[in-house]
Amino acid sequence: MTMSFNKDICIRIVKATIAVVALTIGGLIYIRYRSENLLMFDWYHDLGLTDYIESFRKNADTLSVYGWFKYNMPAGLWLFAYMFIIDSVWGKEKNNTKKVYLYALPVVAIVSEIMQYVSILPGTFDIMDLLCYALAILIFTIINISHV
Repeated sequence: MTMSFNKDICIRIVKATIAVVALTIGGLIYIRYRSENLLMFDWYHDLGLTDYIESFRKNADTLSVYGWFKYNMPAGLWLFAYMFIIDSVWGKEKNNTKKVYLYALPVVAIVSEIMQYVSILPGTFDIMDLLCYALAILIFTIINISHV
């Protein structure tokens, strides 16, 4: 194995780890602070995790967090995680397929918010969602530029 190959594998592992951490943090925010009416809580019940979830959610109301942290940050973290997973799968490859997969979800996320704003798509436009998406893309780009 060459030194370049080892470095590429290490970078891919770090990127995948960053993605898993971001995904986990976003998921934990949802579990801790979001309404139990969400479908995911039915899944947790079906998996027998209700007691663990309730224990984790206990005292969630005692910690005051900003609304954007509960409602917008998870979406930004998940978009960030998606971009890092895609980037870790393709590694150093620079082809159009990688670009399509890498930027498809960010474009869909931003365009869907704009379409909500102009009432083309049902839903509630939220400037903080848009900012979290933009921040996720910006941080992803900065991190990728810094390791080149």
